[in-house]
Amino acid sequence: MTVKFKQLTANMTDEVWDDAAPRAFDARPTGLKALVMGEIDSSLRLLHAATCELLEAENHDELEQAMTRVLGWIRRQISTSPLRVEAPAELPVVTELSQIFLQWHKLQQTMKTPMNSRLWMLWVELGCTLAVLHCCEEEKKVESFAQLVATSQAPSDFPTSSAHCDSENQLSFSCELWNAVLVRPLYGASASVISGAVPRLVEIFLHWMSTAMRGYELVFIANVATPLRGYIQTSTNNLLLVDAWLKFAVFNLGAEKIKENAASVALTALVLSALTSTRRSREATKYLETMSAATVDQLARGGFLQPYNPVTIVAFALGVACLDDARTSTAVQLQSGNATLLCQFVVMRLVNLQLLSSRLKPYDDAALLGYKRQVQQRLKTLVLEPSSAVLQEFSLRMTEVCIEEMVGFFQSSRETYLSLMEAVQTVLPSDLFRANVLNQLKFSANSSAHDDSLLASASDIVAYIKQFYSVVAPLVEVQSTSHLARSFLALSRIEFAREVCASSTADSSMQSVTQQLEVKLEQTTPPDSIFAPILRSLAMHLTATTSLIPPEMDIVAGCQTLAVGLVIQRKLRILLFQCAPLIDNALAVVFSGLYNVFEPVDAFAHRFLGVCLSHLGQFTPLFTVFPHYLQVTLAAYPANASPQDLTKACGNIFGSLFYSEALTMKLGQDSEIIETTQRMVLWAIRKCCERSTELLDQEDTAKEATAVTRETDGLYLAGLVFELMKMTPLSVLKACAMEIEQLLLHWKSNPSVLRRLKSALFARISQNCEAEKRAWLAAWYIEVGQQYPAETTAQSVATSRL
Repeated sequence: MTVKFKQLTANMTDEVWDDAAPRAFDARPTGLKALVMGEIDSSLRLLHAATCELLEAENHDELEQAMTRVLGWIRRQISTSPLRVEAPAELPVVTELSQIFLQWHKLQQTMKTPMNSRLWMLWVELGCTLAVLHCCEEEKKVESFAQLVATSQAPSDFPTSSAHCDSENQLSFSCELWNAVLVRPLYGASASVISGAVPRLVEIFLHWMSTAMRGYELVFIANVATPLRGYIQTSTNNLLLVDAWLKFAVFNLGAEKIKENAASVALTALVLSALTSTRRSREATKYLETMSAATVDQLARGGFLQPYNPVTIVAFALGVACLDDARTSTAVQLQSGNATLLCQFVVMRLVNLQLLSSRLKPYDDAALLGYKRQVQQRLKTLVLEPSSAVLQEFSLRMTEVCIEEMVGFFQSSRETYLSLMEAVQTVLPSDLFRANVLNQLKFSANSSAHDDSLLASASDIVAYIKQFYSVVAPLVEVQSTSHLARSFLALSRIEFAREVCASSTADSSMQSVTQQLEVKLEQTTPPDSIFAPILRSLAMHLTATTSLIPPEMDIVAGCQTLAVGLVIQRKLRILLFQCAPLIDNALAVVFSGLYNVFEPVDAFAHRFLGVCLSHLGQFTPLFTVFPHYLQVTLAAYPANASPQDLTKACGNIFGSLFYSEALTMKLGQDSEIIETTQRMVLWAIRKCCERSTELLDQEDTAKEATAVTRETDGLYLAGLVFELMKMTPLSVLKACAMEIEQLLLHWKSNPSVLRRLKSALFARISQNCEAEKRAWLAAWYIEVGQQYPAETTAQSVATSRL
């Protein structure tokens, strides 16, 4: 609580709503009354003499004292309505105050610099007090005072969207406006006066509050909601005000006004819930429940509405009122399913508020944690209600959209995503990241384009991620009771955040949901009713993504792939024997993890595919796995796959081909299978040669220092192809050699590159070669040397043996 707010609270006197307070001015001795009236006359003269320059000045002490004095006097007159005056001097005072009010309003229209907040509040209080005094007279006169207050010039330090993080000023303004419009002007007023005056005063309050929060309504309400409700509860105890405002709300701010007049509806929800927190009439409860149901209905159409949506503002106000009421044992609580969803909405909107600005923290960690526990308990009740299936589904959908909002923020630009990666690297070991992929990200990002008002520093990002996971993950765990597969997918989407948290407490939610999922896979018949939505949903998400972040750089998708992939691995028996149609979906998930920036994801994908190639040919035929595996590997080299990665992957792929049953069986056993396998070997060799040629072309074009590095990449792949040819079974050795000749033919007119290729070829086939192949390769090399000489560029192209 700010110092300014504490001072404001301390200045509130107990007599404001004390029925025992003096209500009449007449009972005072005549001499004292004359003295007071003398002071009033002096104050009135000073206020009459005010000019634009005086109102614009920085020091208004004398004007503030004079206005405070006459307001104190006039408050004591409201107890007699219509005004009954025994002393002739008192009636002209009211008339004179009306003239001063009108004079100041006119001056404001020509002032270049607005009044300060303190003096402006006193003038607003004067206008509202005059409206109360005349509420039993002509209606037009009351409307006139209210209209002038509403159309005046805002004070100099009026809250604006440009200072949306200044919660102290927003709260101070709200509390002072509450006092100036609805507390002091109604002091001691009778029931008939309050009934007549409150609608106009409410309109003034809502007008200026709505104006103050325009353009950043959610942020404003998040900053002031809880302390303002507390202030209203402690400073106001007027049942007549409650009844009058409730009547105004029912007629003017019903469910149909949620979108049209969202700020006023939200403020009304905050005020009425605060005023009736301990004593709530049936009518007030009905209004709040009706507005809650209508708001949830609007929310359900958008899942998790954006911060600036008008429905968001109302939902937040209603939800935070429910959460705050639950913190005190004496408060009346709304326990409906709609209230639960509104509370959940508040917690999730609060946790993502920092995505608007890193300085937006209206609630400390302890308060947010307390709110989360409340929502957790409410959801536990909701998921056990068979009749609440629709609300349960909406609750999970809200969580899913909230998660995507968080992920989408970090993927909104490469600069923001780079900040995320740098933050993650501060808490995880460096060997868990693929350096070459990180370098590609750094080169492609423009760090100067990052918005400093957003999450920027590594510590801020890590703190936000940890807070987000600690709030959202336990709620998803509760939701898994009714929607297990979707809850698991939701948690897998923020698996990267669990890695950042790296604690047993953070692990518990994912471990619990994963264990439930695996148990249900074992017990459900058929299990594809669980596997199918998980695999197909993830596969569709991976293929349909339009993110600015390339797949290999995406740690979010990578960690999700790892989480789902580990379940596939542990329940592989179920997938292979009972869910065979889903094998292709499972492979698509695994393929998406290849060469991911997060090393454990990449390692898992290679390991899983290696098992598929070597041991699972009955279920995952060789020809359905290795072509895509090889193409992804060649495309990733050299930018995202190192020479070592290339060698290891090609070793797995070609090893599975060379030692496959088709190439080791005797001739004549199954010629069709043998022929198909041989064609696939040649296809794989050809793809490697084409990629080598592509890289060598790029290297040959570059004549600067970079050419040396790129040439090494192209020649390394060519050398690997030569090495693979040496390992090729005799039955396809000749055909593989002819494919390699195509590579040499491409470079026949470039002696420099051809010389390097021939040198690499000789180095590979002259060592560690089986005796049976050595003689054939030696003869072939001599023939190649004659056919593709590298000494001159002026000779004609020889006729190819192909």
